[in-house]
Amino acid sequence: MAQKTLTDELIGRQILLLAILLVVIGVSQYLTLRIVLFHSEARSLHQEISVLAPIIHRAMVKDSAAHFHSLATLLVSRLKAPGVEVMITNRFGVIIANSSTLIPQVPPINFTQSYFIWHEHVVVDAPLGSPLHPSGYVWLMAQSHALNRILIRDIEFFSFLGFLSLAITGWLGSLSVKNSLAPLEQIRDGTARIAHGEIGHITTLKNPPKELAELGDAINTMSLSIKELLDQEKMLSEQMRRFVADASHELRTPLTALNGFLTLISEDNLTEAEVKQGFHAMRQEGQRMARLVNQLLTLSRLDNAKDTATHSSEVDLGEWIASVRPLLEPLTHDHLLQLVPAAVVVSVDRDRLTEMVFNLVENAARYTPPGSHITVRIGRHMDKGYIEVTDNGPGIKEADLPHIFDRFYRGDRSRTSKSGGSGLGLSIVQALAEAFNGHVTVANAPSPQHGAIFTIWLPLSSSH
Repeated sequence: MAQKTLTDELIGRQILLLAILLVVIGVSQYLTLRIVLFHSEARSLHQEISVLAPIIHRAMVKDSAAHFHSLATLLVSRLKAPGVEVMITNRFGVIIANSSTLIPQVPPINFTQSYFIWHEHVVVDAPLGSPLHPSGYVWLMAQSHALNRILIRDIEFFSFLGFLSLAITGWLGSLSVKNSLAPLEQIRDGTARIAHGEIGHITTLKNPPKELAELGDAINTMSLSIKELLDQEKMLSEQMRRFVADASHELRTPLTALNGFLTLISEDNLTEAEVKQGFHAMRQEGQRMARLVNQLLTLSRLDNAKDTATHSSEVDLGEWIASVRPLLEPLTHDHLLQLVPAAVVVSVDRDRLTEMVFNLVENAARYTPPGSHITVRIGRHMDKGYIEVTDNGPGIKEADLPHIFDRFYRGDRSRTSKSGGSGLGLSIVQALAEAFNGHVTVANAPSPQHGAIFTIWLPLSSSH
């Protein structure tokens, strides 16, 4: 069995509602017309009987009942109209005169209603003389066949118009519904294209109803969101691929060096000085590998559980910078280190803050020539405190600035004067800053100055 379409469903409901309405209107019209026709006929009979009844009564009072029979018959024959029957009885109910072709039967007396139906006749009655002591009774009876034929013709004509209206409504409704549902078909086609792989497809509707316009907008938003998520997934997959490749490369280099030195030492062809130099090199490579693994673990913790990886507290940056100076000076022994403290209290993890600034100072010392200046400045701007690390080295290429915090990114090879780091230090700085609801920025010093400017922005403590 074929499934009904929405168009067929809506058209069917329109026709059904119209059919119910026509039935209600037809029944109401039939009942109203029947009442009007029968009341009109009864009114006409009442007008006749109101004239006839006094004449018959006077005749019955004036003449004896024996002589009245011929007079009553004459009156009945003269007053009888086409389709109208007359019956007269005395006060005992004995028929005196009757023009009816019905079975000689006296109709019931019913003075409480304006008319009643008896043997398919509309009947009105009246007493002759006083209603309390009548001399007889008179009935006028009009056949209802003509009235029923009028009602039947009315039903037939209304039924014809009803079926014609239903047919026209079905045709016009089909055109109207199809036109109204055209935007819905566009939406259906658009979602089908999305389902077949056209992620990000946008369906443009022309003058749609409000509900369909909202549905179209929702589907377009969903399509763009899915495309954005897929693009992000693709980007993250590519970043993960590069991350794994770079991490493998970074780990392979010290492992290769360690294996090489171990091979040379195992062959026992080295002098004591060469062995000593080899152990020193292996220790450096081991420290480098341990540092890389620790950095990877730090980034992994920050990616998966920032809330548990950090613990914020109030830190006075002025006091803190003075306490970490001994840790920074070994990094800048061949540079000129300058600290510019200020009384700024922020909400941060003290140890993580030291790690961030340590990475930035180490980065500045690694990529700037000996003798250059490195400045760590504390300050406050609006609702943020900041730590600014500047140098007067060669700066960063503009093409590298958008990627400077990417993991393992080292676009400017000219800055790796001392073999370079792992390429994770700045990524850790950015991840830690974001973990404390802050951020880190980078820029080159404005001309005519030169050098790089890294700024860590942190939220001020709520109590200050």
